[in-house]
Amino acid sequence: MKSSLLALAILTVRTYGATPPVAAHQSGGAEHIVIIDRDAPIQPHVAEVLERLALSEAHPDVRLVFNNSAFRGFAASMKSHCLDLLANMSDISVVEEATSIGRQLVIPRQVSPSYGTRPHVPWGLQRISSTSSTVKGKAQSMDYTYTYPVAPNGQDLGAGADIYILDTGIYTQHQAFQSNPNRQVQMAWTYNGDFSDVDGHGTHVAGTAGGAMVGVASNANVFGVKALDSEGGGWSSNVIAGIDYIIQSHDARMAGGNTLGSVMSMSLASAEPVQAISSAIDAAVQAGIHTVVAAGNSNKDACSASPAASGGLQGPAITVGAVGMTGKRSSFSNYGDCVDVYAPGEDIISAWPGGKEMVNSLSGTSMATPHVTGVVAGLIGGNATLAGSPGEMKEWIRMMALAQGDGKGGMMSVVSNGVKAEFEEGMIGI
Repeated sequence: MKSSLLALAILTVRTYGATPPVAAHQSGGAEHIVIIDRDAPIQPHVAEVLERLALSEAHPDVRLVFNNSAFRGFAASMKSHCLDLLANMSDISVVEEATSIGRQLVIPRQVSPSYGTRPHVPWGLQRISSTSSTVKGKAQSMDYTYTYPVAPNGQDLGAGADIYILDTGIYTQHQAFQSNPNRQVQMAWTYNGDFSDVDGHGTHVAGTAGGAMVGVASNANVFGVKALDSEGGGWSSNVIAGIDYIIQSHDARMAGGNTLGSVMSMSLASAEPVQAISSAIDAAVQAGIHTVVAAGNSNKDACSASPAASGGLQGPAITVGAVGMTGKRSSFSNYGDCVDVYAPGEDIISAWPGGKEMVNSLSGTSMATPHVTGVVAGLIGGNATLAGSPGEMKEWIRMMALAQGDGKGGMMSVVSNGVKAEFEEGMIGI
């Protein structure tokens, strides 16, 4: 039986020398994630580790296998017999019980010729392309203006970049994804054979990141990677399997010259830090995949949950908190050293399943995250240096963000697509 809701159990890995003789596998037990140590002198194949446990990839207790250029491992139901064996293997870096994961949602001038504008957009798009800390008007209206850089190479609004939405799926037939025949928008992977988005969360996130009219990088390729169920929940093992797919897809598309770079967007959270997710994110970034994650909606330190703990001063991901139209940090948004930037996250209008023109207004750090995902995709399309370096990309996002008070006596930085700075200072950006 799997762990209880949002529970997390981490087993300490110890080195005791040789692995004891293998006894017959005992079926059942909680699902655990096993990651092979990439720094081991001799890194074993997944099949070899499974054989030590009297298991194989075909065994019904082995649910997922991770095998990409950045990390190897598997997820399997195991009792203490297997866990004790794993604890004595010096070439295993992570043994962790699979934990529940959920989407992050709170329901409820003249410009230079090198810039373009798009009218009739949600307020969030105007906010990320303005130096004003507030946006005046009604959050539910679509009468705002988005200003964006027009790249000299013609790769505007993320053209040539790949966005992977790791979420509940995407309703790809929505008009927001069908108006541009020169890009790909498709469901690419699912953990359960169902490619639909029943929950709607993934479609909303994808719309803000890369949808026409409502999206930041509306020329980018958008791929749905379904790791959460119809109610927006799921397991850490499914999330890691999704990351495994994304790394393999990124490697193949880069090798084939089919993309300028990839950004992985994760609007989800666990109740506590999950070491296996942190390790997978580290591996993805090392593989060259830019990673943007939600800070979480618990009004607490973002370092207390995954994948938010992989950002800020603690890791290579870009962790995103939420602000409202008044420019103040949203009351629900997590904060702290693991947060890199804040972005619009209240009353955000975006695509919704059920009809090709249907939209919905949602709030949460899930809604803030794709604003930054879209900015990163735009930079991938227009700046080869940043496209090839997730570290430099993160630094650019942090550097160009606009510092302001958080309304609670502190300071924070709100994401900017760099339009104002480039216009005034002649900077070469995206």
